Amino acid sequence: MRFVFFTILVLCSLASADGWLRSYYVSLGAGAAITQGDLEGEKSNVEKSDKSTETTYAPYLGIYFMPELELGVNLNQHTVSVDLSYSEPTTNFAKGTAFVDETSTDVFRLALSYRYNFFWPEPFQVFAGASYAFTYLSTEDNAILVQGDKVTKSDAVLMGNGFSLNVGTFYYLTRHVTMEMHSRFRTMFFNSVGTDENGFSDLDDSYKQTAIELLLKFAYHF
Repeated sequence: MRFVFFTILVLCSLASADGWLRSYYVSLGAGAAITQGDLEGEKSNVEKSDKSTETTYAPYLGIYFMPELELGVNLNQHTVSVDLSYSEPTTNFAKGTAFVDETSTDVFRLALSYRYNFFWPEPFQVFAGASYAFTYLSTEDNAILVQGDKVTKSDAVLMGNGFSLNVGTFYYLTRHVTMEMHSRFRTMFFNSVGTDENGFSDLDDSYKQTAIELLLKFAYHF
Protein backbone atom coordinates (compact mmCIF):
# COMPACT_ATOMS: atom_id res chain seq x y z
CA MET A 1 0.00 0.00 0.00
CA ARG A 2 2.90 2.38 0.68
CA PHE A 3 4.02 1.82 -2.92
CA VAL A 4 0.55 2.78 -4.20
CA PHE A 5 0.32 5.95 -2.10
CA PHE A 6 3.86 6.98 -3.05
CA THR A 7 3.12 6.45 -6.74
CA ILE A 8 -0.10 8.47 -6.57
CA LEU A 9 1.79 11.30 -4.85
CA VAL A 10 4.46 11.33 -7.56
CA LEU A 11 1.83 11.27 -10.33
CA CYS A 12 -0.07 14.18 -8.83
CA SER A 13 3.19 16.16 -8.70
CA LEU A 14 3.95 15.35 -12.35
CA ALA A 15 0.44 16.17 -13.53
CA SER A 16 0.56 19.59 -11.90
CA ALA A 17 4.04 20.47 -13.21
CA ASP A 18 4.54 22.93 -16.05
CA GLY A 19 5.97 21.82 -19.39
CA TRP A 20 4.07 18.52 -19.69
CA LEU A 21 1.77 17.79 -22.62
CA ARG A 22 -1.10 16.00 -20.91
CA SER A 23 -3.92 13.92 -22.33
CA TYR A 24 -6.32 11.42 -20.80
CA TYR A 25 -7.78 8.22 -22.15
CA VAL A 26 -10.14 5.35 -21.49
CA SER A 27 -9.66 1.96 -23.13
CA LEU A 28 -11.52 -1.32 -23.39
CA GLY A 29 -10.10 -4.61 -24.52
CA ALA A 30 -9.92 -8.34 -24.02
CA GLY A 31 -7.51 -11.20 -24.34
CA ALA A 32 -6.27 -14.32 -22.59
CA ALA A 33 -4.34 -15.08 -19.43
CA ILE A 34 -2.17 -18.21 -19.57
CA THR A 35 -1.22 -19.20 -16.02
CA GLN A 36 0.97 -21.76 -14.30
CA GLY A 37 2.01 -22.38 -10.71
CA ASP A 38 0.42 -23.36 -7.40
CA LEU A 39 -3.17 -22.72 -8.54
CA GLU A 40 -3.52 -26.03 -10.34
CA GLY A 41 -6.44 -27.44 -8.33
CA GLU A 42 -4.28 -29.59 -6.03
CA LYS A 43 -2.90 -27.41 -3.20
CA SER A 44 -4.87 -27.19 0.05
CA ASN A 45 -4.87 -25.33 3.33
CA VAL A 46 -6.24 -26.96 6.50
CA GLU A 47 -7.68 -25.14 9.52
CA LYS A 48 -8.63 -27.16 12.59
CA SER A 49 -10.69 -26.39 15.68
CA ASP A 50 -12.02 -28.54 18.53
CA LYS A 51 -15.22 -29.30 16.64
CA SER A 52 -14.35 -29.21 12.95
CA THR A 53 -11.70 -29.43 10.28
CA GLU A 54 -12.01 -27.09 7.29
CA THR A 55 -9.96 -27.52 4.14
CA THR A 56 -9.72 -24.88 1.42
CA TYR A 57 -8.49 -25.95 -2.01
CA ALA A 58 -6.71 -23.69 -4.46
CA PRO A 59 -8.62 -23.46 -7.77
CA TYR A 60 -7.25 -24.38 -11.16
CA LEU A 61 -6.83 -21.24 -13.25
CA GLY A 62 -5.13 -22.47 -16.41
CA ILE A 63 -6.10 -20.35 -19.44
CA TYR A 64 -9.03 -17.95 -19.24
CA PHE A 65 -10.67 -15.05 -21.09
CA MET A 66 -9.81 -11.63 -19.62
CA PRO A 67 -11.67 -8.36 -20.42
CA GLU A 68 -10.08 -5.17 -19.15
CA LEU A 69 -10.96 -1.52 -18.55
CA GLU A 70 -8.13 1.04 -18.33
CA LEU A 71 -8.12 4.71 -17.31
CA GLY A 72 -4.90 6.65 -17.84
CA VAL A 73 -3.03 9.87 -18.34
CA ASN A 74 -0.26 10.60 -20.86
CA LEU A 75 2.53 12.97 -19.79
CA ASN A 76 4.73 13.44 -22.84
CA GLN A 77 6.24 9.97 -23.45
CA HIS A 78 5.12 8.68 -20.03
CA THR A 79 1.80 6.96 -19.35
CA VAL A 80 0.29 6.06 -15.99
CA SER A 81 -2.94 4.09 -15.71
CA VAL A 82 -5.32 2.18 -13.47
CA ASP A 83 -6.43 -1.17 -14.90
CA LEU A 84 -9.52 -3.11 -13.83
CA SER A 85 -10.21 -6.68 -14.92
CA TYR A 86 -12.94 -9.18 -14.02
CA SER A 87 -13.27 -12.76 -15.25
CA GLU A 88 -15.33 -15.80 -14.26
CA PRO A 89 -13.56 -18.89 -15.65
CA THR A 90 -14.75 -22.45 -15.12
CA THR A 91 -12.33 -24.15 -12.75
CA ASN A 92 -11.90 -27.27 -10.66
CA PHE A 93 -10.26 -28.15 -7.38
CA ALA A 94 -9.36 -31.02 -5.01
CA LYS A 95 -7.74 -33.13 -7.72
CA GLY A 96 -6.91 -36.61 -6.46
CA THR A 97 -9.44 -36.50 -3.60
CA ALA A 98 -13.06 -37.53 -3.04
CA PHE A 99 -14.01 -33.83 -3.12
CA VAL A 100 -12.88 -33.15 -6.70
CA ASP A 101 -15.37 -30.81 -8.32
CA GLU A 102 -15.89 -28.46 -11.27
CA THR A 103 -17.04 -24.98 -10.42
CA SER A 104 -16.19 -21.33 -11.20
CA THR A 105 -13.82 -18.69 -9.84
CA ASP A 106 -14.38 -14.94 -9.84
CA VAL A 107 -11.07 -13.27 -10.75
CA PHE A 108 -10.90 -9.56 -9.89
CA ARG A 109 -7.73 -7.53 -10.42
CA LEU A 110 -6.92 -3.87 -9.82
CA ALA A 111 -3.54 -2.66 -11.11
CA LEU A 112 -1.49 0.52 -11.16
CA SER A 113 0.73 0.69 -14.26
CA TYR A 114 3.51 2.81 -15.72
CA ARG A 115 4.90 2.66 -19.23
CA TYR A 116 7.42 4.57 -21.33
CA ASN A 117 6.41 5.23 -24.95
CA PHE A 118 9.23 5.08 -27.48
CA PHE A 119 8.97 7.18 -30.69
CA TRP A 120 6.61 9.69 -29.03
CA PRO A 121 4.87 11.71 -30.48
CA GLU A 122 4.72 9.61 -33.69
CA PRO A 123 1.44 7.83 -34.60
CA PHE A 124 3.09 4.41 -34.11
CA GLN A 125 4.74 3.85 -30.74
CA VAL A 126 6.29 0.98 -28.79
CA PHE A 127 6.11 0.87 -25.01
CA ALA A 128 7.67 -0.91 -22.05
CA GLY A 129 6.74 -0.65 -18.40
CA ALA A 130 5.67 -2.35 -15.19
CA SER A 131 2.64 -2.64 -12.94
CA TYR A 132 1.60 -3.54 -9.40
CA ALA A 133 -1.69 -5.43 -8.97
CA PHE A 134 -4.02 -6.57 -6.22
CA THR A 135 -5.88 -9.80 -7.09
CA TYR A 136 -9.00 -11.30 -5.50
CA LEU A 137 -10.14 -14.86 -6.26
CA SER A 138 -13.48 -16.20 -5.02
CA THR A 139 -14.09 -19.88 -5.79
CA GLU A 140 -17.46 -21.55 -5.41
CA ASP A 141 -17.77 -24.47 -2.96
CA ASN A 142 -14.03 -25.08 -2.46
CA ALA A 143 -14.05 -24.72 1.36
CA ILE A 144 -14.86 -28.14 2.86
CA LEU A 145 -16.10 -28.19 6.47
CA VAL A 146 -16.16 -31.59 8.19
CA GLN A 147 -18.30 -31.99 11.33
CA GLY A 148 -18.50 -35.66 12.20
CA ASP A 149 -20.26 -37.35 9.29
CA LYS A 150 -21.55 -34.04 7.92
CA VAL A 151 -19.68 -32.32 5.09
CA THR A 152 -20.53 -28.70 4.17
CA LYS A 153 -19.15 -26.80 1.18
CA SER A 154 -18.86 -23.02 0.95
CA ASP A 155 -16.99 -20.40 -1.05
CA ALA A 156 -13.38 -19.46 -0.25
CA VAL A 157 -11.47 -16.30 -1.13
CA LEU A 158 -7.78 -15.97 -1.95
CA MET A 159 -6.18 -12.52 -1.92
CA GLY A 160 -2.73 -11.42 -2.94
CA ASN A 161 -0.65 -9.11 -5.06
CA GLY A 162 2.19 -9.12 -7.53
CA PHE A 163 4.11 -7.33 -10.25
CA SER A 164 4.32 -7.54 -14.02
CA LEU A 165 6.59 -6.46 -16.85
CA ASN A 166 4.66 -5.02 -19.80
CA VAL A 167 5.53 -4.47 -23.45
CA GLY A 168 3.45 -3.66 -26.50
CA THR A 169 2.62 -1.32 -29.36
CA PHE A 170 -0.13 1.11 -30.25
CA TYR A 171 -1.15 3.07 -33.31
CA TYR A 172 -3.31 6.20 -33.67
CA LEU A 173 -6.10 5.19 -36.06
CA THR A 174 -7.46 8.73 -35.76
CA ARG A 175 -6.52 11.78 -33.72
CA HIS A 176 -8.35 10.35 -30.71
CA VAL A 177 -8.50 6.57 -31.21
CA THR A 178 -5.67 4.07 -30.78
CA MET A 179 -5.47 0.34 -31.35
CA GLU A 180 -3.13 -1.37 -28.87
CA MET A 181 -1.46 -4.75 -28.42
CA HIS A 182 -0.43 -5.53 -24.84
CA SER A 183 1.67 -8.42 -23.53
CA ARG A 184 2.60 -8.95 -19.89
CA PHE A 185 4.56 -11.37 -17.77
CA ARG A 186 2.96 -11.36 -14.32
CA THR A 187 4.02 -12.95 -11.03
CA MET A 188 1.34 -13.17 -8.33
CA PHE A 189 1.60 -14.14 -4.66
CA PHE A 190 -1.55 -15.18 -2.79
CA ASN A 191 -0.91 -15.04 0.95
CA SER A 192 -4.37 -14.78 2.53
CA VAL A 193 -7.40 -17.10 2.49
CA GLY A 194 -10.88 -16.41 3.85
CA THR A 195 -13.98 -18.51 4.55
CA ASP A 196 -17.32 -17.96 6.29
CA GLU A 197 -16.33 -20.40 9.04
CA ASN A 198 -12.86 -19.09 9.92
CA GLY A 199 -12.65 -15.59 8.43
CA PHE A 200 -9.35 -14.48 6.91
CA SER A 201 -5.99 -15.94 7.84
CA ASP A 202 -2.47 -15.90 6.41
CA LEU A 203 -1.21 -18.91 4.49
CA ASP A 204 1.87 -20.63 5.89
CA ASP A 205 3.34 -20.61 2.38
CA SER A 206 2.09 -18.17 -0.23
CA TYR A 207 0.67 -19.58 -3.45
CA LYS A 208 2.76 -18.39 -6.38
CA GLN A 209 1.28 -18.09 -9.85
CA THR A 210 2.83 -16.76 -13.05
CA ALA A 211 0.86 -15.59 -16.06
CA ILE A 212 1.37 -14.44 -19.62
CA GLU A 213 -1.37 -12.01 -20.64
CA LEU A 214 -2.09 -11.05 -24.26
CA LEU A 215 -4.67 -8.36 -25.00
CA LEU A 216 -6.07 -6.31 -27.89
CA LYS A 217 -7.43 -2.93 -26.76
CA PHE A 218 -8.94 0.22 -28.24
CA ALA A 219 -8.55 3.56 -26.47
CA TYR A 220 -10.15 6.98 -26.80
CA HIS A 221 -7.85 9.93 -25.96
CA PHE A 222 -9.13 13.37 -24.99
